[in-house]
Amino acid sequence: MAKTNSRGNNKQFKGLKNPKRTSPKHHRSSQTWNNIQVIIGRLLLYGVPVLILLCFVAVLNSPRLGKQPKGRDDDVLLHLQLARESVAAEDWNRALVHIEEAEKAWNVVVPRIQIGVQRGDIIELTLSLARLKTSAQCMDKPGCLRELAQLSVYWDEIGK
Repeated sequence: MAKTNSRGNNKQFKGLKNPKRTSPKHHRSSQTWNNIQVIIGRLLLYGVPVLILLCFVAVLNSPRLGKQPKGRDDDVLLHLQLARESVAAEDWNRALVHIEEAEKAWNVVVPRIQIGVQRGDIIELTLSLARLKTSAQCMDKPGCLRELAQLSVYWDEIGK
């Protein structure tokens, strides 16, 4: 029988901290579990903030993708170009049709870009479309051309 010291431990296990953990199999599974905990901890420590940052980048870049037309009915830039050609030719009926189509396309695009764009930019473009429509109804060629130029600048600046 092995002698015990004052703590009640066996002398043959004097160098070990825990005499019950002498089985190599038990020690490996415990070490594996510790490794898994370290990996999960690092994943939470580094992975979650990186994932959050990637989400922010995706949301802030969404206006660039949202502006891109998915078809002819949401191509704002095309309708503005057609309206510019009609105004230059002083074909006011066709210009009004293209301006109304541009308004419809803008109303389709707004929900796609409103998260990443400032509200003031959306309002400015909407008001400029309304001024363009009024200028076309009054057959004001310089007013229409001025509003079309402003709309082109607004459109280019949205999502930058």
